[in-house]
Amino acid sequence: MAVARDRAMESMTHIGDRFVLNILDEGKQLRKHFMKKFAPGEDRFASLSTTEASNGCLILNDALAYLECEVKNRMECGDHWVIYAQVQNGKLLNNEGVTAVHYRKTGTFY
Repeated sequence: MAVARDRAMESMTHIGDRFVLNILDEGKQLRKHFMKKFAPGEDRFASLSTTEASNGCLILNDALAYLECEVKNRMECGDHWVIYAQVQNGKLLNNEGVTAVHYRKTGTFY
């Protein structure tokens, strides 16, 4: 995955770090929740229903599926880091939905 250098989550994507990749459902407001601006240090998950994964990270209960990952390597790529992570666990939570996709008209601003 690619993470912008100025994003808060960049500091959590170093070799050995663990995270959960939540796969969101199209048409739900959950995706929009994470697109809004948050104050520094604000808990982005405070108002959401979550469960702790076996790697200690949060699973969104309204997600379609999740993948528990560990960062194995990272590479500088312009104003982003490309993160190589190994999936260690995961689960399909809802087989009725469609994976949300966000298209951008341009990659120069987001």
